[in-house]
Amino acid sequence: MKSPLNTNTKFKIMRIVLRNFKFLIFLFFLSINFNTYSHAHMRGTFLFEEDAKNRSLELGCVGIHKNKDKWMPCKNEKELHIYLRK
Repeated sequence: MKSPLNTNTKFKIMRIVLRNFKFLIFLFFLSINFNTYSHAHMRGTFLFEEDAKNRSLELGCVGIHKNKDKWMPCKNEKELHIYLRK
């Protein structure tokens, strides 16, 4: 029995499927990076105060501060960015 789709159409369908598959893989790996961090400051904002204190110790800065509903290490955001660049 002959297939109703010609070869060119089959290749177009395969390209669409592969393109969408690559996008899904990208989204999967992207989602792994956003576990307890916020999207704006992946390495600097935390849901819990204790996590921010621990990160502050890791970075070597002093204190923590609150930004909206998230906790951030260091005494302010300017200092945090300096330590994150190190």
